[in-house]
Amino acid sequence: MFWFTSVVVLLIALSANDVDAAKRFGKKKNKPWEDSDRDSENDLLVTKKVFFEMEIDDEPAGRVVIALFGDTCPVTVQNFAAIVRGNWRQDKRLSYNNTQVHRIVPDFVIQMGDVTEGDGTGGKSIYGNFFADENFYLRHWGPGWVAMANSGPDTNNSQFFILLTRARWLDGKHVVFGKVIEGMDIVDKMAEVDADDNGFPLEPIRIVDCGIIPVPTPYLIANPDAEPSQEKKKDKKKQ
Repeated sequence: MFWFTSVVVLLIALSANDVDAAKRFGKKKNKPWEDSDRDSENDLLVTKKVFFEMEIDDEPAGRVVIALFGDTCPVTVQNFAAIVRGNWRQDKRLSYNNTQVHRIVPDFVIQMGDVTEGDGTGGKSIYGNFFADENFYLRHWGPGWVAMANSGPDTNNSQFFILLTRARWLDGKHVVFGKVIEGMDIVDKMAEVDADDNGFPLEPIRIVDCGIIPVPTPYLIANPDAEPSQEKKKDKKKQ
């Protein structure tokens, strides 16, 4: 099962081509909206938004909207957004459409995004089988944060998870790249579905439609879950 670093005994190595691809797509350029006074943990730049129309036990459940932080994690966001749109690779289309939630851990996470096998044993990226951990700038601050699932360092593909709670012990192990900004009630509803001993839902939970929501101009949002920076803590003490 493609899962968290702390519970996986098999580590899958990145190929040299996958590493090179990730590096090529990871080169950052200065953006006109970059601000030297910006606090990376408290001011987050939304560059894209995606939606997932969810279905639980063959009944419509509602829409989940995720804000993506492409200025912070351009490689990861490009992979995620491309699979949301549907990406052709080696005569096979990689798409989250019609894939299912394959793991529920109550009060912790729901996991999905296996675009090849559908059961958590597969997945694929637009760069190859896997791509490298881009950075760990964003944290597992609380419910709604979205991160890449993996089986060890540098084994990201298409699988991802949505947090149901704060999980700072995952910091430095998984790349956080987005946050649910609409439909967290739908996420909570999915998390209430009973699962077997492996976390697989006993009622099917599927993505029946997905797509990109245009963001003509990237914009900053406040991060209410982040702790105040050291500078802000000092300012408060002075006051």
